[in-house]
Amino acid sequence: MFSFKREIDFTGYSFIVPSVSVGNVPQLAADAVIETLQLEPIGLLWSPALVPIVGAPAFEHTGGSDAITTTAELYVSQEKKLLVLQLRAPLVGPLRQTFLDELSDFVRDRKFSHAILLSSCFSHEKFDIRTGPFRYVANEQYEAQSPDAAHLKDDRWTKHSGGVIHGGGFASKLLDGLTARQVPAVVFFMYVSEGDNTAEGLMLARMLNAISGERLLASERTDFRWPSSWKHLFGTAHPRTLY
Repeated sequence: MFSFKREIDFTGYSFIVPSVSVGNVPQLAADAVIETLQLEPIGLLWSPALVPIVGAPAFEHTGGSDAITTTAELYVSQEKKLLVLQLRAPLVGPLRQTFLDELSDFVRDRKFSHAILLSSCFSHEKFDIRTGPFRYVANEQYEAQSPDAAHLKDDRWTKHSGGVIHGGGFASKLLDGLTARQVPAVVFFMYVSEGDNTAEGLMLARMLNAISGERLLASERTDFRWPSSWKHLFGTAHPRTLY
């Protein structure tokens, strides 16, 4: 299932996993993290549960004459002890649980310190207008063992108490699998609507940095940036003569 360019000891690493969900906001946030931190492509995943895709390089710093983009890729920062999985297609329904079980086993067996699962939820499911758009669901292991658990107490996000994360993809199922394996994990998600969600992707990346104790952005950087591949997400601007 996993293929690495070289072997790395992931003991104590953080693992970021985006769930394919509303507006692809988690994937956009992962793109922003990979681009801003200039993460190194270290491996890829293959599984019958992954819809195969192939395309041009998503990031200029990883590009080359023979570089391509595939469905599931892994990016690493050994300095920050961070591994990011980028998924670019949804999972095949009947095979989803097998994939999530294998992914959960990988996180447990490679001794990651914790996993952060990014997700998004339909905005019309948000009923509390007094709070912001960010929510989290953490397991007991994360709240008790993760050094970042203290950052959960912040006015910018709220603990989710509504049960199902509608439109949130596999995030809740993966959290269940990690919890069963005693792995500290948290689902961090945002209420969004479908459309041009690039702004929400950057917002989620900023909040991911905050919930991680501001450890993602280097001191000389003030914000996340988007990769050049985002220029092709929505085509050209509408013609002014239309109006």
